[in-house]
Amino acid sequence: MHTPRSRAGRLAAAVTGAALFTALAACAPPPATGTESSATPLAQKSTQPDETAEGFDLDALIAAAKTEPGITVYDQTGKVVDTAKAFSKKYGLKATGVKVELGAIDKVLRENQSGNVIGDVVINEDLPTYAVELLQRGVLVNWVPGDLKNSIKPEDRYPLTVHYGPMGWVYNNKTYSHCPVSNIWQLTDPEFAGRVAIADPLSNPKYPYWFNSLARNDDDALRAAYKQQYGTDLSTDQPDAAHEWLKRFAANQPKITQTDEEVSEAVGAPGQKTPSFGPISMAKFRNVAQKGYHLAICDGMRPNALQAFPSAIAYAAKTKSPNTAKLYIHYMLTQEGFALQLADGKPSTNAKVPPPNDPSHIKNYLEQMAPLRATDLLSDYRTKSDWEDFWRTSHH
Repeated sequence: MHTPRSRAGRLAAAVTGAALFTALAACAPPPATGTESSATPLAQKSTQPDETAEGFDLDALIAAAKTEPGITVYDQTGKVVDTAKAFSKKYGLKATGVKVELGAIDKVLRENQSGNVIGDVVINEDLPTYAVELLQRGVLVNWVPGDLKNSIKPEDRYPLTVHYGPMGWVYNNKTYSHCPVSNIWQLTDPEFAGRVAIADPLSNPKYPYWFNSLARNDDDALRAAYKQQYGTDLSTDQPDAAHEWLKRFAANQPKITQTDEEVSEAVGAPGQKTPSFGPISMAKFRNVAQKGYHLAICDGMRPNALQAFPSAIAYAAKTKSPNTAKLYIHYMLTQEGFALQLADGKPSTNAKVPPPNDPSHIKNYLEQMAPLRATDLLSDYRTKSDWEDFWRTSHH
């Protein structure tokens, strides 16, 4: 029988070899041009022994981590700071959380190219770019903890997503007793001209991805919603119902803001007679308690009240602390490690972690959330600029 130390040594060697193999085997990203019509899934090139229940040994992983330098974790939420501190306290290891809201993917690429890796673990919500430019190139290593693998849906394992990050249509529930909008086509009508607030789709990549998801997955649902609203079948010269909806919506004078924070204000700030409607992340429901805003999800909105924008988690292929990085990933997929994220209405991808009990009451609406499908990521990446151009020409 081997001691934990010897098992840890073998584990560390396996990690280093697997990371190198992933880097060498990964393909370069495709050009971001053209329209991707087929569902081309990205696939993990190789797996490591501890990505199986039989090969995973938490004690050995902890022992191996204790022989390594500390790690730095990049995330787009400030909660990464306290999460890293809690991780450090739990395991007696050094972890530093750094909020990198903008330019994270370029930063990670530059670190890899220079060999001066600072971000050992990277969490990011730009899933298509993350997958194509970081995972497929071997800059980051996708790793699924073997003991948690069966609690995570297969479609959430590559890229490994840590939470679903819902964005939803919301209204001011002080002004209105219920959401006056039940159909996405209503937002293209003169009645709602200038009354929808949305973060700038040219500055927020989640919107082009959402538009592409609508086109690829919700054409029938959009057409059915149109017929329900107007009593006739949709007639359009656009390639699909999503393009037609977006063209009309963009031309209906939506209020363009820089961030979700400003959308939450336009919708929920008190004292408004005609507040806006708009999509926000569930984290903005913190403004109900902090700023006295009035926000509620548009229950039953067709075709979907919510859209998932998952955040992926992986570790740097050139990290000097692969075992510590793995341990952090494992921690983030547990209820203890994910606790701070639950407060922001972010459901964990680990089915064993209970749903959030947050101000948005998201747990009551999860069945109304459309996924950002892993099979669409390559298409999302390639068509991002096409959707941005279409928005630009449609928004007068």
